[in-house]
Amino acid sequence: MASHERDERDVMVSVPLPIPVLGPAMALACFAGAVRGYCGFGFAMLLALGLMLFLPPLEAVPLALLLDLVASVALWRRACRLADWTRLRLLLAGMVGATLIGVWLIASVPPAPMRIAIALLALAGALSLLLRRESTVSEARGVRAPVTLFAGAASGLCQTLASSGGPPLMLYLLQQRLPPNTLRATAILFFAVSSSAALIGLAFAGALHAQTLSRGAWLLVPALIGNALGQWAFERSPPRSMKWTVAPLLVALSLWVLAREAFYG
Repeated sequence: MASHERDERDVMVSVPLPIPVLGPAMALACFAGAVRGYCGFGFAMLLALGLMLFLPPLEAVPLALLLDLVASVALWRRACRLADWTRLRLLLAGMVGATLIGVWLIASVPPAPMRIAIALLALAGALSLLLRRESTVSEARGVRAPVTLFAGAASGLCQTLASSGGPPLMLYLLQQRLPPNTLRATAILFFAVSSSAALIGLAFAGALHAQTLSRGAWLLVPALIGNALGQWAFERSPPRSMKWTVAPLLVALSLWVLAREAFYG
């Protein structure tokens, strides 16, 4: 009997995702990669929200963070040259402590409330981006350490809880009036470090398994393809504003998750 149960667990681990789900999940990874390649953020959040339609948050979030980290490697070299390192150091300092709190929360809260909380966080952040007024001033603002530390902490907490660190960070960066190249590069490097920290914490909490790596291997190639397409599009047509790129997508996905919870529980 014990041997039979062990065999069943081995089979479950070897199957990345149910066949009807695998195709949509790969398409979602490609799409999320294209968004991040173009905007510098949004991959983990879009992928986590989509995967939560098929998986509980404790499985979807580590998978999204893992792919976010691995698929962004190709963007690091260019980002290192263009990032605002003064702001980035303070953002990362604020992120570290918040990540520990996020790991404890995601391992303690039941899946259904967590899905709702994640969707509401994403929706609030996206609406904040949409409602934000565009500034006509092009000069970057000076660095204010307390505000920057708080922005890093808020983004790190949301990143660990829900792969949703994008809206808090982008709200801060957009307020700083950074050029699109600098803003995108700073976001790429912040989420590379933030995803790494969150994954380390989740590993200690027992949320990383062989199944996560197996699923990640299946979704990595589509994510890389999307990443390359987004990078190609950005180099040929940089966005005038991040406001109308990722925010509408986050609103749609958040409402999708909330509607599914309301109708299907």
